[in-house]
Amino acid sequence: MRLSINWLKDFVPLPVSPQELAEKLTLAGLEIDALETFAPAFAGVIVAQALTVEPHPQADRLKVVVVNDGRQQRRVVCGAPNVQAGGRYAFAPVGAVLADGKPLKAAKIRGILSEGMLLAEDELGLSDDHRGLLELPPQTPVGADLAEVLGLNDIVLEVAVTPNRPDCLSVLGLAREVAALYDLPLHLPKVELVEDPEPVERYAQVIIEDPENCPRYTARMVVDVEVRPSPFWLRRRLQVCGLRAINNLVDVTNYVMLEYGQPLHAFDFQCLREGRIVVRRPLGEETFTTLDGQSRPLVHETLLICDAAQPVAIAGVMGGLDSEVTTATKRVLIESAYFHPPAIRKTAKRLGLTSESAYRFERGVDPEGVIPALNRAAQLMAELGSGRILRGLLDACPRPLRSPRLTLRLSRTNAVLGTTLVKDQVRDILRRLQMPPLAEDEDNLAVQVPSYRGDLIREIDLIEEVARLHGFANIPVTLPRVEMWARRPSKEARLREQVRELLVGMGFAEVITYAFQPERLTAQLFGTTEGPEFVRLANPISEEQAVMRVALLPGLVETMRRNVAHLSRDLKIFELGMVFRPRPGEQLPQETLLLAGLMTGARQTPAWNLAAETPVDYFDLKGVVENLLTGLLVTDVSYQPAAKAFLRHGTAVVAAGHELGFLGELHPETAERCELKQPAWVFELNFAHLAAAAQDSPRFQPLPRYPAVFRDLAIILSAAIPAAQVQDVLFACGRPLLVEAQLFDVYTGPPVPAGERSLAFHLCYRDPDRTLTEEDVNPWHEAIIQGLAKQLGARLRA
Repeated sequence: MRLSINWLKDFVPLPVSPQELAEKLTLAGLEIDALETFAPAFAGVIVAQALTVEPHPQADRLKVVVVNDGRQQRRVVCGAPNVQAGGRYAFAPVGAVLADGKPLKAAKIRGILSEGMLLAEDELGLSDDHRGLLELPPQTPVGADLAEVLGLNDIVLEVAVTPNRPDCLSVLGLAREVAALYDLPLHLPKVELVEDPEPVERYAQVIIEDPENCPRYTARMVVDVEVRPSPFWLRRRLQVCGLRAINNLVDVTNYVMLEYGQPLHAFDFQCLREGRIVVRRPLGEETFTTLDGQSRPLVHETLLICDAAQPVAIAGVMGGLDSEVTTATKRVLIESAYFHPPAIRKTAKRLGLTSESAYRFERGVDPEGVIPALNRAAQLMAELGSGRILRGLLDACPRPLRSPRLTLRLSRTNAVLGTTLVKDQVRDILRRLQMPPLAEDEDNLAVQVPSYRGDLIREIDLIEEVARLHGFANIPVTLPRVEMWARRPSKEARLREQVRELLVGMGFAEVITYAFQPERLTAQLFGTTEGPEFVRLANPISEEQAVMRVALLPGLVETMRRNVAHLSRDLKIFELGMVFRPRPGEQLPQETLLLAGLMTGARQTPAWNLAAETPVDYFDLKGVVENLLTGLLVTDVSYQPAAKAFLRHGTAVVAAGHELGFLGELHPETAERCELKQPAWVFELNFAHLAAAAQDSPRFQPLPRYPAVFRDLAIILSAAIPAAQVQDVLFACGRPLLVEAQLFDVYTGPPVPAGERSLAFHLCYRDPDRTLTEEDVNPWHEAIIQGLAKQLGARLRA
């Protein structure tokens, strides 16, 4: 909404600058997007009165005019056809600057010295009109500055009106806001109708057949009007507000719409069959031609304004081409109505047709404001079109709209706003909002909501109004007085996030594959002999999503195949998700949360300071699982051989006697079935078992106070015995003094016999209560050697 400050001053005596007003309105909820300054393109132009008008002795089309500029009389040569003695016009004396930026000089025109210039609108830069001089009203003071007389120095505020405040889509609505904010008197336009004795009911009739979408329709008639250009003041106000002037009658409807916020429409009454207005829905009509010449399709929900035979307008959106006001119009029927906002919004959106009228109707206009706007329009049309207003008006109102009566509690207001307002303050605010209390007691104030404030429907709306006028800046900042607490996530939820953080920290990326998969992915990975039963979809989208997954690895393997095919060969990916297996006799499947990962390609990204590219191997995969379990505080972990047909070097991951999952390299035959072009290393863990084995928090151990004793131990034993089993024997025979046993060397080859290997361990002995000596450690070390020999058949390496 564009608000002219000059226009606003007709309603309220503005006590502040436009810039201060813009800030005040913004803080009150009506944001100002921009301020636009208007200034004339001329300087030194004043008002002059033509005293005499004589023909030019040397030119048929020129006249010699003697003007009074308020200080002296001057002679001017003029060629305008509308100059008359006694008229008042824009006059540029010598030295004045016109719209072209050049100062005016005295000049001889056909032998007569012209001491100035009477001006048309185009010469002033006001419009393109050069049909005649700019005529001014008879009461305009002679010698006054033209820019001040015409109000050309103006500032326009671009107001961003929110959808719940349609009452602010008018000068009057914004003037109410300004009057309330500054506690100023509000001056409404003076409307005095001079009605003709002839009643309007003799010629026109209004019938509403759809009262739900048109609760009220009013009309007045002005006859014997003359269609001509609007006076400059009217055209200027429309111009600064962004509307184009058309003619005096149409311009009045737009002017009143901007002034009151009530859209109006002017019908050429001669085009209305039987003088009848019927508000209805289509009765077989399929299209309608609007004012812009476009044929619009009609549906049953479209609300139409019709005469006795056919539609003449789309209600609330746009008028019809056949009933528009033309230069031949002599009788005008003015429409002022209230339409149901959703009906207008749907019609405008369906037609893709936006207009100033629809913009206001779809948000809701003042149902009690239709008649004041109608009377204002009739008055202006009669004045500017030299017409007569027929007596009375047509007011069809089958469903009167009532605004609510609300009760505002002072205690509730202060509780919501955190203020300590007293009743007198709240009462004063309500008075400024045109809602003086009708009844009140110690805590309650009952008010009648004005008809133009359709946004006020609950007590909390009144509280918001109190906050706006009291000033948001005046409301103290207080912290909420509530008990703040947050529920600690469950252990499973915490572990999920921890798993993600640990794997991402080791260079993995999380992927999400489809829970619906083709059966072939699982068959390719596990083979036909190990293929599990599936949960099959009754109505799958396609064969590629026909079954629910029973494992996460098929999706990861397919992800690897696609990435390698696109030359992305180095992958570290994982997924944490549900798998689904059928349960005999049950309708719903068993859901199990699994964690799976896959590694392939280079161990590290190639760089200039690194050795040749090294592919990942079994120990990289095992290290990932070990680090993951360590980060989750899973203890007593062992890795045992596991025979799985689709894996090579399959290894079961066991913690405290319970199997958590497996890891290993995809068997070459499996990789070939899955169309993989490079080795892949995978792991899969049961998340429920993992959560059960994980500790909630680490156990504290005090830092050692006494030094340790270190020994290295190299033994030869069967190559079939895993290192983890050796470590178990080491701790079984060496505790409590043995606290660490780290494998640091593995050797096969001469002189170690075939079928055997050498394992070298770095042993750490420590006592928490004293410093150990060699004599203290020797018996324990010898017991370890004997235990290895007895239990594993191991011997010391020479």
